[in-house]
Amino acid sequence: LVIGTHGRGFWILDNITTLRQAAEARAASAAYLFKPPTAVRVRYATNDPTPWPPEMPAGENPLPGGIIDYRLGGAARGPVTMEILDAAGTVVRHYSSTEPVLDPHPSGDMAAYDRICQKTPTATYCGLPLYWPAQPIQLGTTAGMHRFSWDLHYDPIPPEDITDNGDDDATGAVPRHTYPTVNAPWAPAGSYTVRLTVEGKAYTQPLTLRLDPRVRTTSVALAQVATLSREMWAGSIAAYNANRSARALSSALAGMTGADVAAFKATVDSIAPEVPRARTRFRRRGPAGPTPTLTAASSAMMAAAMVLQTADVAPTATQVAACTTARAQGAAAMAKWTAVKTSGLAALNASRRTAGQPPITIPDTK
Repeated sequence: LVIGTHGRGFWILDNITTLRQAAEARAASAAYLFKPPTAVRVRYATNDPTPWPPEMPAGENPLPGGIIDYRLGGAARGPVTMEILDAAGTVVRHYSSTEPVLDPHPSGDMAAYDRICQKTPTATYCGLPLYWPAQPIQLGTTAGMHRFSWDLHYDPIPPEDITDNGDDDATGAVPRHTYPTVNAPWAPAGSYTVRLTVEGKAYTQPLTLRLDPRVRTTSVALAQVATLSREMWAGSIAAYNANRSARALSSALAGMTGADVAAFKATVDSIAPEVPRARTRFRRRGPAGPTPTLTAASSAMMAAAMVLQTADVAPTATQVAACTTARAQGAAAMAKWTAVKTSGLAALNASRRTAGQPPITIPDTK
């Protein structure tokens, strides 16, 4: 809906799908998920970070990504979740109303956040002008209308990276509309399903994702990028989850005695060494080192995936080679972990049974 004037401006109400479905939404007593409009995969704010002053006149664009509206008849008793499923029914993106956000946040109270930066200059966003960060997009749980945006990416690793954005991750300088970089590949164009879950009941709607119409890359090349990216992303997830399991097992072993337990713990730590939180960041800055650990393998595969995502063009020979190297590194690390948690753990438990001790199991990290 375009509203023009006889002056120098006009306004665009670019999404009136909720108005068309308003009557049906009001009739729903519990929750209602609106059918979302077609999403277009456009790279938002790709200009290099510059100190664009907030007083500079500028229009306001809609939220980036796929816009999803829903209505709650009453306040939700419990978390609200939203999942994006691909055509095969696989969940590629998961959100929850319980996800942590910064409090205070510079978009809501710049002065309070500035005091945080004065005390801790390395805190999140403190390397940026504090008028850049956008207000966090969260799933609402209160009664009434809510608007959410899928960033058109797969799930990042680790999930908390999406809210821990530093100045090295800023990809655009738009006052109050600079969104965090998502450390995960873009979802390819195609058909998806939005699944909203409120108080245990799921509501679904189809969502179509289109590629930026300005992209002229062949479908074959785009398919190659999507296939390689998804393979690297899935491998990174597998290695990351395996590392979590290995670290949980190491922690459980730390409270036990015995030479055989100590030797087994050393083996576990060799494939999943304890790494400070600051070093477990899965950035796009390049591949990890040659050490066949689960963390290094996960980082290498995610780095290979993210390099492919820098532009919608055919992958280069160097990028394909990086995927080959990362694939081998991931396979080696996962094979070692499989041997540790099967034959290695079985041998240790056999020894413990002989000694009349209870078996050791891998703690659940879900």
